[in-house]
This record gives sequence, C-alpha cells and structure tokens, in this order.
Amino acid sequence: MTEELHPSRLRILEFLARRDPTEGPPAVREVGEAVGLKSSQTVHHHLLGLEESGYVERGRIPGRKRRPLRLTEKGWDAVSTRPLLGRIAAGRGLEATANEEPYSLAAELLTPRSGRRRFLLEAKGDSMTGAGIDEGDLLVVEENPSPPDGSVVAALVLGKEEEATVKVLRRRGGTVRLEARNGAHEDIVVPADRVIVQGTVEWVIRRVRGRR
Repeated sequence: MTEELHPSRLRILEFLARRDPTEGPPAVREVGEAVGLKSSQTVHHHLLGLEESGYVERGRIPGRKRRPLRLTEKGWDAVSTRPLLGRIAAGRGLEATANEEPYSLAAELLTPRSGRRRFLLEAKGDSMTGAGIDEGDLLVVEENPSPPDGSVVAALVLGKEEEATVKVLRRRGGTVRLEARNGAHEDIVVPADRVIVQGTVEWVIRRVRGRR
C-alpha cells in the first residue's frame, strides 16, 4: 500500500526534485518560502519526518555545517511514479493498450548504471540540433571519463575560463575534437590535456513546445 504523504511534505519533495543540485543546500527559510510554510519550526518538523521515513537523506560536505538534502529512491518514487498505461506504436495498425503497471520515470532516468552516477544538465545554444538536442532540453548525463569515440559527451574545456559544452567526442593523437552537429558552428579542437570529459548523454528530455 502506498504511504499517504502530508501535502506539505509532498511539496517539499517536489521542491527538492526540481532544485538544481549545483545551487548547494537550501536554507530552511528557502524551503519554507518555496512550499508556502512561514514557520521554520514547521519546516524542520516536516524535514525530520521525511528523513525518518526514508524519503530524504542528508549528505556530508567537509568543512560545511549545512548538510545537503537529497531525495532517496523512495523520495523520487513519491514525486515521479505514475502508472504506465501501456505502449503505443508511432506507426499504423496497432492500438494503445491500457494495462496499468508501476513506472518511475525518475528511477529510469537517474538510477546509476554500472555504479556510475547520473545527473541532469540543461542544453544551451543550437550547436547540437543535428543530434536531436535543442536549447532548453534536459540532458541525462552518465559519468564516464573515457567514453568511446563518437559518443555525445558533456565536457569541460580548460583555458583562461572553463567552458562547459556538449559535443561529439573524437580523439586524434594528442588532440581532442569536439564536433558540433550544426554547420553554423565550428568544432572545438584542443590538446587532450585541456579537456575533461564528464560523461555521456544517455537521455534527452524535451517538452512538446506549444502544448499544455
């Protein structure tokens, strides 16, 4: 039987699920403002309840007093599990089925594979439109510092300033070519020691624009 969550606790889980992990741990006041709770004591109470029930856990960052909150698998299921009603063909001649079965989109997208962490990035620019990646798309990236050539990767290009980019990886001796998939953009060619490959793009998530 699915545990029924207090509405405020569900809103807290949804806030944490939407939050960019690079922003750092949210303050209690920030959580309260996001979910409509004015009392910090009430926010503390709900956070403690979520932690004790296994929906969230607190990580540790050396040298920092504020411990980051993150959703556990149970927490992701609470905000992301929806019934999978069936499967539908994109061609002709097959009907959609309506057999419900549990399905967690977040677990499918973000559950680590082979011990490798997964994380989300938002695509900026149009250099990868030929690979099906448009500006504003969410990219599910799986950590992999040495993927095979031809992989679509998220990488850091080191220089006076670090540049994060999504491109197709090609290696040539001591150089790396990060290939665009749009003829209006040039490839990036740099020495191999100036590139840190963060991981491979495993999923592209896109809202069907113009539809609500």
